[in-house]
Amino acid sequence: MRRSLLTAVVAMLVVASGCIGLVTGETVEFEASNATVEESTLESTGYEENSATERSSTRNVTFVGQERSIRVVNKVTRYGKNGTVEPTTGTESPAATVQNGTVASGPARFVLLSSPGANVAGRTLNPAASWSNERVLEEVADQTGQIGDLEKRGNRTAESLGESRNVSEFTGTTSMVGRDVEVRVHVTSFEHEGDAVIAVAVHPERMDEEATVDEMLGGIEHGGN
Repeated sequence: MRRSLLTAVVAMLVVASGCIGLVTGETVEFEASNATVEESTLESTGYEENSATERSSTRNVTFVGQERSIRVVNKVTRYGKNGTVEPTTGTESPAATVQNGTVASGPARFVLLSSPGANVAGRTLNPAASWSNERVLEEVADQTGQIGDLEKRGNRTAESLGESRNVSEFTGTTSMVGRDVEVRVHVTSFEHEGDAVIAVAVHPERMDEEATVDEMLGGIEHGGN
């Protein structure tokens, strides 16, 4: 009796939240708000928007003892800028591209992903909100490129959407312009207005981008901010 009452209460909360499909068995869709970087920040950092896409996935969840289907619609915005060109010193990594006595470091990438929290009756149905930073890199690898030899270097904080956020920094290798390049990776993820907001920046070690990445994080816009 007690269990039946609890189930009925949860069902009422679900209906009130507009997710009646979890009760009736229909697929319920959760869609994230766009996360972008404001134009003034792009102008000052030299990044340009390369693409803005949606990525949807359907998964089964167990809700109140029943298996239900949910569709999660993520928003992905990808930015990039040309790499720096530095004089050769005779000590460059063989991974760098050498042309006419200079070393081209390759492009920098900044990827923003917003994923709906899918919170129903106090329960989060979308695992993206609890991804580790390593899992984040796996999930956005099609946008940033596969990164090998990943090694964590430390953490720092940066301002984004009105709060101080934890940013993890890694080193690794990835393919750029047809060659393996040593890169630095910056990852942060946090919840904002019901969505998980994830930012990943990848750039060659030769590019001093930490301050620029932090500026990009500070220029993020999402939902109503």
